[in-house]
Amino acid sequence: MIGTDQLAIFELVKNAYDADAGLVTVTLASVDSDDPTIDVIDTGDGMDLETITSIWLEPASDHREIQRLEKRRTKLFNRLPLGEKGVGRFAVHKLGRRIELLTRPRGEKVEHQVVLDWDELTSVRYLDQTSVTVHTREAEFFTEENGRKPHGTLISIRKLRNRQWRRGEARQLYRSITAISSPFDSSDGFSAELSIPEHPEWLVGMPDVDALVQLAPWHFEFRFDGTLSWSYEFRSPIGRRLEGRRLSGESDPLLLERESGDRSSPVADVRTLDGIGPISGQFVAYDRDRKILTLLPQNSLVKQFLDQQGGVRVYRDGVRVYNYGEPGDDWLHLDLRRVNRPSQRLSRNIVIGAIDLNLETSTGLREKTNREGFDETETFKRFRGIVTAVIHRFEVERALDKDRLKRLLEDASDKDEILVETPLRRLREAVAGTADARTILPLVDRVEKEYVEMRDMLLRAGMSGLNLAIVIHEVEKGVRSIHEAVRSKASPELLEQQSRGLMGLIESVGGLLREKARDGVDIRELVQSNAEINVRRYRRHQVKVTYDLPEGMPRIRIPGSSALLQNVLVNLVDNAIYWLRVRWPDQGPEEPQVRRIHIALTDDLPGGPALIVADNGPGFQDLPEIVTKPFFTRRPDGMGLGLYYSSLAMSLASGSLLFPDREDLELPAWVDGAVVAMQFGEMIK
Repeated sequence: MIGTDQLAIFELVKNAYDADAGLVTVTLASVDSDDPTIDVIDTGDGMDLETITSIWLEPASDHREIQRLEKRRTKLFNRLPLGEKGVGRFAVHKLGRRIELLTRPRGEKVEHQVVLDWDELTSVRYLDQTSVTVHTREAEFFTEENGRKPHGTLISIRKLRNRQWRRGEARQLYRSITAISSPFDSSDGFSAELSIPEHPEWLVGMPDVDALVQLAPWHFEFRFDGTLSWSYEFRSPIGRRLEGRRLSGESDPLLLERESGDRSSPVADVRTLDGIGPISGQFVAYDRDRKILTLLPQNSLVKQFLDQQGGVRVYRDGVRVYNYGEPGDDWLHLDLRRVNRPSQRLSRNIVIGAIDLNLETSTGLREKTNREGFDETETFKRFRGIVTAVIHRFEVERALDKDRLKRLLEDASDKDEILVETPLRRLREAVAGTADARTILPLVDRVEKEYVEMRDMLLRAGMSGLNLAIVIHEVEKGVRSIHEAVRSKASPELLEQQSRGLMGLIESVGGLLREKARDGVDIRELVQSNAEINVRRYRRHQVKVTYDLPEGMPRIRIPGSSALLQNVLVNLVDNAIYWLRVRWPDQGPEEPQVRRIHIALTDDLPGGPALIVADNGPGFQDLPEIVTKPFFTRRPDGMGLGLYYSSLAMSLASGSLLFPDREDLELPAWVDGAVVAMQFGEMIK
């Protein structure tokens, strides 16, 4: 069941950890011959005769599991055993047909030797016709005279099943056994080494993990024990031109990603850790954009390092749990999450991460018998959800600094903006002054005109933010394609063909959405309709809503689509309900309602009357220009299009979306969270 030779050797290294060893050395010898060998030697406790006959030679012995359940720790390094099924040591038989065990117990003067030769064992028909002999002798190998500790275990594997070890396999083995400890762990309590006497050059140039980790621009460290404590650092790769940034938080809520329709709490708490225990860890992230990657020293080595060791690994009591973080393993679905938002989210090949668990408290996470991760139980799914939520917290801060960095480097190749105006302007600038200007510029003007009309119709039709983003993103791709064709000096015929193709896309979408002009929207009716839509949601989520629509104010009618403005109000209410649930835990039915929303008409703001949506949630952490950026969100399950959509929709209604200070408005005293204003600049008399 052990998938690879590297994993089989790793099992033997883990056994050395359980034996309270400080060092384990793997030697791959005679690799150029037809009979290579593998030796695994450790400085652990060794085994006495009883342990050899009753445990080491007995399949599925449960002594390690009993030791763990009784919390009996090792004497030297105070470890709980990693083993639990009693089968890991049989990984040796995957590697070769002849196994020799030589071991000296700590504190004894003798050492014991066992030889298992499968060619001999299988030469007879029945098991009761076989025998294994344990030889005991005065210590000869494990002696201080030989430069070794007077205790430990040597496992020599001969007649290897894989007789052709190559450079690449050896380097992979090196990465496997040295990765037993976290790259962020400075402890010297346990280490593993690989020796290849005939070819030491095979291991030359293996990356210095510590040095490469320090080169990463983005660093994040956390601990979650029911609340989140974290620290974040951006190390600017361009020094004085862009300042780095540090920030941290203590006892913050951890927001979970929830599927649509999931009514459970959006916030993880101590109950989420049942069977898991406290989780801590570190991440570093890089960027493969050429302009950013080349700013790093040893950038080619960084790229190679990420290709081979990128991903998030899991450690229990400092020892790695395979196969998390191996090439091809995407246990957190990072690559899938990144598909729609490539510059906002992390993928396996740009992040190095280590998740640390406590062996004593993570009893609900049990390793599979084949040693390829944990059983995928409900406990494991909660564990994965917690780690994904922490990564999202890191991604939000990284995206802010990445945007600053890329703006400074004037690189728009990987932006997530779904606006088309900037690419159109750049296309016009690229075409101006060229021989193709007379042919292309009128087409660009027409594309822009049709695009603006299509965008407005999409919004008025009440199309969801995601669908809007998809359609407009397709237009943006078309504009960029034409721009690239201009830069590569494509023929006028090709440019005209691409321009007309893009215009055809816009016209086909626009033709489906054309509608007659509206007579305007009554704001009070809008609020009343919204109240009817949300009455059940308010009750379900225990939200008390108050309204202030003064009769003394004239009735307000504004131009635009009722569906368009209703979507804006729905977005604002949705956000308020979500963040109220983050700040205030669910209450029992008899408890007083503490989640509150206030919806009011006001003329306190300069520029015209406004509809206010305010609450007593946690409020905004970011500036208005950031929260209205497309794809920016602090919600793990959000798309980051709601406030962008709302801001764009308000501009189409001749208004604007504002984020006024609480003090600028007459609001109830309990409002201490988010305050958003739909201001109407133009009204119908």
